[in-house]
Amino acid sequence: MKLETNRLILRQIIQADIEAVFEYRADKETNKYQNWIPRTIKDVETFIGKVAKQINEPETWFQIVIIEKHSEKIIGDLGIHFFGEENLQAEIGCTLSKDFHHKGYATESVEGVMDYLFNSLNKHRIITSIDPENTNSINLVERIGFRKEAYFVESLFINGKWVDDIVYAITKKDWSRRNESSKVATFPILITDRFVLRQFNRADLENVFKGLSHPDVIKYYGISFDTLEATKEQLTWFKNLEENETGIWWAICKKEDQTFIGAGGFNDWEKDNRKAEIGFWLLPENWGNGIMKEVMPVICSYGFKTLKLHRIEGYVDSENINCKNGLKKLDFDYEGTMKDCEVKNGKYLSIDIYSAINKDQ
Repeated sequence: MKLETNRLILRQIIQADIEAVFEYRADKETNKYQNWIPRTIKDVETFIGKVAKQINEPETWFQIVIIEKHSEKIIGDLGIHFFGEENLQAEIGCTLSKDFHHKGYATESVEGVMDYLFNSLNKHRIITSIDPENTNSINLVERIGFRKEAYFVESLFINGKWVDDIVYAITKKDWSRRNESSKVATFPILITDRFVLRQFNRADLENVFKGLSHPDVIKYYGISFDTLEATKEQLTWFKNLEENETGIWWAICKKEDQTFIGAGGFNDWEKDNRKAEIGFWLLPENWGNGIMKEVMPVICSYGFKTLKLHRIEGYVDSENINCKNGLKKLDFDYEGTMKDCEVKNGKYLSIDIYSAINKDQ
């Protein structure tokens, strides 16, 4: 059994994987929500020996390793529990090396396996069991369409203590409906030399508030927020862009440690006219580091090649010299100025218009 996604290879675990699996599975802190943490290499050998040798056998666990294509390194594993008399249900659980957290690998691997379970093995329902304190896993499954079905109090005895357990589930019908209604079933992760561009999630609320309440950021930006509660409106806006297929924005993070540094993407996407407006902002401590020059071409390339845009527009406050210079360096053409076209803080402002045209069409 072997599956491939954009960046990953998923295949059956084998004894030759023992050392690679032990390396990340033995990390007690990272795997504190797991019910199995190996103490020795022998524990992993025993574990691999007990899992099913064939996929889709009723009342068995089948284990898959997650391999990054670029490095050919095993970065995690994913278990599938086949259960029920009809063998039409499955339970899944994912473990990922801490070095590969927050890069979209968990989402990519889980969605790849779910597609296989629903569409190739014709499963009716998939569930997953999560510790209530494991917010990263909860955010992941809720983001890809799982619903919370049950909360069990002190139902599992793990690592010497009783813990609560939340069960999430999704049916094949829900999965199909979700993919049909979404422009991109798997959110596109964009990678540059120094940065990862990923989907926004609820954990980004404080970061977005930090940016869109900072006086240096909002000086030339169209919106601002005074409280965390009000900033939820912006996260909803990001989500609505995707669901309504009117745009897409990415959270921009440092590749080395996943530190959030800003945001960028498209809005006002007009499919008929094949054009969209581009936007971009960074936390001030990251200004002047060549980030715009590195990230913007990747975003534009996605717009031209994937969204099939013919025209990308940039609307910039006429006084925002840094942004205008940045667009010029990216080969955006200045088209004109709309004078005194908006009012901000009781003052009229003018907007310069820039554009980039897809010359390959």
